[in-house]
Amino acid sequence: MAVWKVQSEANELSEAVSDGKLHPVTSALLQSRGVTDEESIRRFFNPDYASDLHDPFLFVQMSKVTERIRKAKEDGERVGVFGDFDVDGVTSSALLRMVLGALDIPVSIYIPDKNTEGHGLHMNALDVFKADGVMLVMTTDCGMTNVKEVDAANKLGMDVIIIDHHHVPEVLPKAYAIINAQMTDSGYPFLGLCAVGTVFKVAQALYTTFLPENVEHLKWFLDVAAVGTVADCMPLIGENRVMVKYGLIVLSKTRRIGFQEMFTVGKIPIDENHVPDSRTIGFQIAPRINAAGRMAHAQAAHELLMCEDRAMARGLALEIEANNVARQKISTQTTDQVRKVAEEMYADKKFIFAVSEHYPLGIVGLVAGRIAHELNRPTAVFQKGEHESQGSFRSIPSVNIIDAIEECGELLVKFGGHSQAAGLTIKNENLEAFYEKLNGIIEKKLEGIVVEPEILIDMKLSPFQITPQLVSEIMKMMPFGEGNREPVFLLEDMIVQSVRTVGNGEKHLKLVLRSDDAMQRVFDAIGFNLGTKFPDLAAGQKVDVVFQLEENTWNGKTTTQLKLIDMRMRD
Repeated sequence: MAVWKVQSEANELSEAVSDGKLHPVTSALLQSRGVTDEESIRRFFNPDYASDLHDPFLFVQMSKVTERIRKAKEDGERVGVFGDFDVDGVTSSALLRMVLGALDIPVSIYIPDKNTEGHGLHMNALDVFKADGVMLVMTTDCGMTNVKEVDAANKLGMDVIIIDHHHVPEVLPKAYAIINAQMTDSGYPFLGLCAVGTVFKVAQALYTTFLPENVEHLKWFLDVAAVGTVADCMPLIGENRVMVKYGLIVLSKTRRIGFQEMFTVGKIPIDENHVPDSRTIGFQIAPRINAAGRMAHAQAAHELLMCEDRAMARGLALEIEANNVARQKISTQTTDQVRKVAEEMYADKKFIFAVSEHYPLGIVGLVAGRIAHELNRPTAVFQKGEHESQGSFRSIPSVNIIDAIEECGELLVKFGGHSQAAGLTIKNENLEAFYEKLNGIIEKKLEGIVVEPEILIDMKLSPFQITPQLVSEIMKMMPFGEGNREPVFLLEDMIVQSVRTVGNGEKHLKLVLRSDDAMQRVFDAIGFNLGTKFPDLAAGQKVDVVFQLEENTWNGKTTTQLKLIDMRMRD
């Protein structure tokens, strides 16, 4: 059973928290997100594309990038773009290819095979680029740890520009330029960009420099930027909020044939009358793009985004859809296996470390993420090979996993990532020593902290505080995601007025709840997948409910609905 962790109680709110225009609960939610003054509130509710994006030339090395691209353009050079196989890698490499194409610069694209080549620039790609006559290599979503490979590229006469957002190691590659906001001397004020967001800044710089008359066309790249940003779990604050908010609108009107065919084949309800939210990206679009790299090769997803032929796009979309169905099946099976390992071997541990030759490499990150979320513990899942093992880590907010892994660097072949997700390769003979050292580091970081599944609750409310104004203002807080999660509330002592199960297999709960006070406020509530969890729930029982607020429109009438997350019976 999950622990309910209440951050604050709405009945403790002082009038000073609210400016009088916003509901006091909304004001408190904004305050907890660091949104306190009038200007930051304006930017949060109404992010403005024209005024709320930073100058890309705040990156101190951006001028070097534009000048090197100028040379490539003037000399007719071919540029090699090396991406990565996840959504951020696929979208960032596609966006960079689109922008270079707009400058009439020929491009060779290389996306590694997740299962055979792994993460990061490598010699085979450099050989391919050299054979293509490439003189400039640009990496997206990787490159920060590729010291040897960048040295090799330089010896081959190729300059390298790294566009990344991952952890900055002590020793940097000797690249021509590095655009990464995580670098302490990057000069850039917003640290939350992922790779595709960083490429968008490069795009802004290149359009400003070479295509100023077409700079408004940049908005049409925001569908791609939004997908990569949400998929990589970036904080939806600052510039990311601008890009995602506008990107969701662009996605509903997308000119990209590949997206259109993906939506049609996958039955994803997105069009001009149905603007998606960040959950649609996270649960429908991103898994399909990821499935290409997990089950086959991410090149198919990259080409889908680039495709200008509808028949070809339909074929790629069908291929990716089939891969996604297969991915769903195998990831469920593997998650069940790792969950069993966690329960049997790590029940009293704060770090879960599952290794097997049977875990498909393409989905180890996905599985690690599911287990880490379920059990609220840092989790590693490895595929064990003949001589080396490769794996992925997913963490919890209180453990910076890449910092912990770096302390074990002498035991590793290679590694990379950021605070909440990482990947590495290790020789099998070092697995036990690595686990012991990393486990000790994590245990120390979590000393005195009880790690069990928990539900973070923003606020305990009183029924009278739930008003149409509050619901409307919460809807305006979208898009929700990392750094701006959808608010979660608690109501206590509610009476079940009526209860029934609905949906396929009767697995969802449909309730009417009434407050046990003089006001007797009544709320409709829906609990997805809670039907089997509470089979004995009956009218007249008292419950505490954890929920999110939403608007439910039926037959032209809009009402407030509680979207239930969890529930407890009261004595």
